[in-house]
Amino acid sequence: MRGFMLAAAAAVVFGGCSSTDEATETRATEAPVAVAPVGMAPAGGPPPESPDVRNERLLKLEWACDQWWAATQKQEYEKQASMANLLRTYVGDHFEKIVSDLRFGSPRHRRTMAAALGFSERADAVNPLQEALKDQYGEVVQNALVALWQLSKAEPAGKDAGPRPVDLVDTEQIAPYLRHPKPEIRSNAAMVLSRVASPKTPRALLLVLVGAAEDTDAATRSHAIAALGAVGDKEVFPYVVKALHDPVQLVRIRAALALGRMKDPEAVSYLIAVLGDAGEKTDVRRAVAKALGEILDSKDVDSLDVKVWEAAAKEKGALK
Repeated sequence: MRGFMLAAAAAVVFGGCSSTDEATETRATEAPVAVAPVGMAPAGGPPPESPDVRNERLLKLEWACDQWWAATQKQEYEKQASMANLLRTYVGDHFEKIVSDLRFGSPRHRRTMAAALGFSERADAVNPLQEALKDQYGEVVQNALVALWQLSKAEPAGKDAGPRPVDLVDTEQIAPYLRHPKPEIRSNAAMVLSRVASPKTPRALLLVLVGAAEDTDAATRSHAIAALGAVGDKEVFPYVVKALHDPVQLVRIRAALALGRMKDPEAVSYLIAVLGDAGEKTDVRRAVAKALGEILDSKDVDSLDVKVWEAAAKEKGALK
């Protein structure tokens, strides 16, 4: 399974965190956001802070975010985990100031703080990040979505630790970004929904997700298909089956796994057809075998042999 899991990890899209000339960052379509000068307290913000202290925090977080992202891209998992732990500790020690910088800082501060808050594992980071989705700078929005995805994986420290971050993410605030002109933002929005969508997801979101499942951007399609699998509504079944024949391998993998998650016996014949395709990639066939195991409750079967699965399906009455 390792191959397709690695491919899935590579679909995360960060907006830049590295230091650049801020004068060049404002896109023609993005109006600049008015911010308070460094060293002055914005209305409703924290007390004034030394520019040196604030800049040191920015540089440390930029460096750590960039190192985590580079390690993710290179599949250097020990370094990735090390950077994540560093960010978790640093963000925990400076949480309130990082939230303040996300709300009141320059575009450079805001995009970095948005990325960093995803490592906080705190439910109270969800609202500031959802507020950041309204930011006029695309890279801030892009990083806020990645951070919400990171947070959605966090679990409370104990039974009385409060709500899980994943339960606080508002799908209605994420859904509009599935139609954003930037593919990176569409992809990241779909990625968040792949984590937070469930059978309780509002039906109004289904149409938007179905549209995203046919997006021109492959990463968006892949995450949207995963989200449809999490919703599990019978109405989306044809769209997930269709994705089994997507030209992009990762989308086909996600479609197979989504069908397994939906546990619909009608998917068995479609999955077996894919498994029997000699030209299909091994990682796709592994995902299909896993999905068949989920649907047929035969998780102990470890085979890519189509005849083995045909026999199992007939035994369960899922194939004639």
